[in-house]
Amino acid sequence: MPLIFCDPRFHDLNEVPPEDRWRHELEGVGALDGVLRDGVFESGYHAPFGGPDLDAADPTLPEAQTLLETAVAALDEAGATTQRVKARPACYSPAEPVVQYLLMHLGFAVEHCDVNQHLDLAPFGTAEDYAGSLKKKRAHALRQDLRGPLDLREAQDDADVAACHEVMAANRAAHGRPPGLPLDYLRRARAAFPGRIHPYLLTHGDEPIAAALVYDVLPDVDLLVAWGDHGHDLPRSPMNLLAYRLVERALGRGARVLDLGPSSEKDGSPNPGLVHFKRSLGAVAGTRLVLVRSPRP
Repeated sequence: MPLIFCDPRFHDLNEVPPEDRWRHELEGVGALDGVLRDGVFESGYHAPFGGPDLDAADPTLPEAQTLLETAVAALDEAGATTQRVKARPACYSPAEPVVQYLLMHLGFAVEHCDVNQHLDLAPFGTAEDYAGSLKKKRAHALRQDLRGPLDLREAQDDADVAACHEVMAANRAAHGRPPGLPLDYLRRARAAFPGRIHPYLLTHGDEPIAAALVYDVLPDVDLLVAWGDHGHDLPRSPMNLLAYRLVERALGRGARVLDLGPSSEKDGSPNPGLVHFKRSLGAVAGTRLVLVRSPRP
């Protein structure tokens, strides 16, 4: 199963014309996919990240090197004067640090860096195991929330999807953040990738108070694309319980990583409050790099 963001259906979703799509494959190793337009190539176009899709989770260095060297040569031949790769976080596979090293060896440099945080689910057999790993205060609050009238459900129809979108949009507006994915885009994305894009609603009684959008980006990796709470007066944030339920769901489908996404601003500057909150959930910090290769003088 390819990364969602390297799938032709993702380019369809973003209305990329066929003549702008570019893909280089090396049999038995993998492929580098992206968009080439006006001399600029981008892997991860209109996406959080892209990077090479590798057939093996941990290919040999010579295999990865051959794929990337031949891809860069083909891009040069195609007239790509700027080559940009939005690299995946290192937690996605053992190959990611090797890929980043090889790209820099080929002349790529860091254009942008975000701090990225993820939950390593490998140590946990159940969501209860995860809860047991939390610090005492966080675990106590979670146990109280588990006894309360909060319920998580996946969106089943357009009305549910709209409710999820409304909560997340209200949360972003309340924090002074720009709008997220448009509602129409979210609906089309679910249709393009049935069973891999999941909007969730956390309700208090019948009232939606929090929401989350999760992509099954790989068979064993869940990406939290957006989440937030709004419109409640509960004594505690419902986000602790929401995180627990998302871990429960990820473990249930056999995921080994729940990627909680960047904890930095659009310009890469850190968001200490967000870093602290995700760390309190047990998240591990890493980086998400954008690497670019421009013409040499």
